[in-house]
Amino acid sequence: MTRSEPRAPDTPDLAEAVFVALETLDRVAPAARRAGRSEDPGSARPPRAGFDDLYRFANDPDMALSGDLARALASSPGLRADLRLLVERAARGGILVAAAASSGTITTRHGTSFRMTLRESRADRSQVYVLIQINGKAALSPRALFVIDDASACRKVSLPTPLNGTVQLLLDADSDIVAALRDPATEVFVQ
Repeated sequence: MTRSEPRAPDTPDLAEAVFVALETLDRVAPAARRAGRSEDPGSARPPRAGFDDLYRFANDPDMALSGDLARALASSPGLRADLRLLVERAARGGILVAAAASSGTITTRHGTSFRMTLRESRADRSQVYVLIQINGKAALSPRALFVIDDASACRKVSLPTPLNGTVQLLLDADSDIVAALRDPATEVFVQ
């Protein structure tokens, strides 16, 4: 009985996906390991967070930001950059950008697969609807909304199932996430 050699992937798409995953792992893993180390043995150790934590937060729409991961992100610019990279790569619809001439607050963002609009509730002015419309015949069903602002804060909102091609959220008008969504400098990703 002879042992068979492993077969190479039949499709270039699979090979490309494997390459992208390995490239991301190579780039992110060293910074994630460094985030858990302290240079001075007598100093307080920074919160531990590793690649697994970053990857799960970026890819699991139901995973909340843990206190340890939040503290690690706050103390490590490299870890924040790695999280942003993971979020961008996991985003199904890419980044939602504001119109080029936007100044001040914005109410609409566009992406390749989604369009997001903020609308004040007519019933209660202290609330805002966030409407995410799926463009065209995209088979994508958005699962999470990531909002990354200039202060490198990352907020994530799990999204409900779309109804007639639109996801609808009702948020407090004075919430941090609504303020960030209105800021043209904020990066918004739909996953």
